[in-house]
Amino acid sequence: MKTTNGCIGAVFAVLIFSAFFLYGQDNSKKESVSIPMRDGSSLSTDIFMPYGYSKEKYPDGVPAILVVTPYDKSRKSSIAKWQERFVKNGYAFAVQDMRGFYASASAGKGASRHYDGYDTVEWLARQAWCNGKIGMLGYSHLGAAQYETAVTNPPHLACTIPAQAPGNYYTNSLYPSVFRKADMETILRGAFTSRTRQLIEREMRNRSRSELKQFNTPMIHSGGWYDFYREGMIEMFLALRQNGGAGAQKTQKLFIGPWGHGVMQEENPGKPLALPGGMSYPVNAKLDWETEFWLPWFDHWCKGKQTGIMDRPAVRYYLMGDTLNPAALGNIWIESDSFPPKSSPTAYYIYPDKTAGREMPESEEKFMEYRYDPENPVPTVGRTHARLPVRGPYDQRPVEGRSDVLVFTTHELENPLIIAGQVKAKLWASSDKKDTDFTVKLTDVYPDGRSMLFLDGIVKGRYRNTLAKEEFLEPGKIYEFNVDLGYIAIVLAPGHRLRIAISSSNFDRFDINPNTGEPYGDHATTRRLLTERLRPEPVAGNPEYIKTEVATNRIYMDRGRSSHVILPVVSSIEALGHK
Repeated sequence: MKTTNGCIGAVFAVLIFSAFFLYGQDNSKKESVSIPMRDGSSLSTDIFMPYGYSKEKYPDGVPAILVVTPYDKSRKSSIAKWQERFVKNGYAFAVQDMRGFYASASAGKGASRHYDGYDTVEWLARQAWCNGKIGMLGYSHLGAAQYETAVTNPPHLACTIPAQAPGNYYTNSLYPSVFRKADMETILRGAFTSRTRQLIEREMRNRSRSELKQFNTPMIHSGGWYDFYREGMIEMFLALRQNGGAGAQKTQKLFIGPWGHGVMQEENPGKPLALPGGMSYPVNAKLDWETEFWLPWFDHWCKGKQTGIMDRPAVRYYLMGDTLNPAALGNIWIESDSFPPKSSPTAYYIYPDKTAGREMPESEEKFMEYRYDPENPVPTVGRTHARLPVRGPYDQRPVEGRSDVLVFTTHELENPLIIAGQVKAKLWASSDKKDTDFTVKLTDVYPDGRSMLFLDGIVKGRYRNTLAKEEFLEPGKIYEFNVDLGYIAIVLAPGHRLRIAISSSNFDRFDINPNTGEPYGDHATTRRLLTERLRPEPVAGNPEYIKTEVATNRIYMDRGRSSHVILPVVSSIEALGHK
């Protein structure tokens, strides 16, 4: 399990996302303090007390909600209403500039911040106004800060709600290998450096370590089906339920909706949830987080109130469906005690006539081939990765007609196809180069022809067996490649079709493979492509590598080498364990 690998609290850089994450403040009275850290530095923190606070009114003290941010605590944003809601409901609200940023810049970015969350939580708990209960809240990097804090197990951390956050930046952002290199360096908006390789080497040294037992904090792990941290969120939930500390195993909850990273699903209540790719989910896709989840959760763990939050099923996720047909199955919330639900692994095979279906191929020695040119990779259409906005389910037809994309489509479905759980692909393939990539996409093809992305993944030839060891390909030899496409919960409606698209690139979601077998690093082609497609200015200095080679790759689809995807198919809504 990915979340058991390495130091879960390690965060390698600032993820600068969007103004939606930035902390804002109204005209409420605040106290700005410098909270001391164990290394002698201090972190700037603004504390807002409950309205009407007095020792007489709150003789037992009040709990505090802590937000740790690298996005400047003094700037305005929607997070200001978090402060307003909590101070109106008897909480102190503390927001801290993360070490090395803004008012905490003097602490230095390079210094270790492993115990900053611990020291901050315990300092707040010691204040005369505090009842000794601290909760944490926040999205993305603000959510990652909660995992960083929880792994150090501060005694007074009562609960957290990490949202759209990675449990492990190594596995959820950079791995496998450096496929996500383009993601991370794009989002960092910085120069290409050797830091990526340093992080990979550190991860390899730490892969045998697990710190799950150190987690003893109740958590609501929340995110979206189109969020690039989806797998990290789900795997953190599963790992802590099974292997966390005694205080964590029975106190984890999971919430997943049909949104992407940075999509503010709580905005514009009463209106459908419109995603940038043209999909629009019903009004029920939006949640009243503050009333339905935040206050009941924090009131339970920080104030000892019986809110009923722990009596509800541990898992709540949105089963996506046809967004144009209100009568179609799906587009409902499923509540269950576990995830993923029980399902039947069902293979959908690809055929030489570009169709796909349930029957295993019977033909001999059948394959399709294409030329993959790293200088002209398949462009990413609709993003489920680190460049904001995360666009999610865009129509893939603009790239499905390329000669380096193999497309296989089922006949129209006669019955609803319920897919809920982890999806994998198994390819039999060969290349005339010592290293190359293979990509897989799954789309929901609507009756009007739109091919809407819902999952994608990639495998690198040299890491086909293990990420811990390079094993180069023998040109022309046929190998079995396994591609993890991640988790999903979706219903393909009758009249729709399932499509499987196979290629060797998906840039800039994944960095290019130059097909040379050279070590990964700063490549001239990646620089050029990012400059042309994403960056307003080129990167200074000389790249490490400049060479690329065109690969001729084959995908096999015969009786002995039947490439296919494996779907976790569920027979009915009732079989999902819906409460």
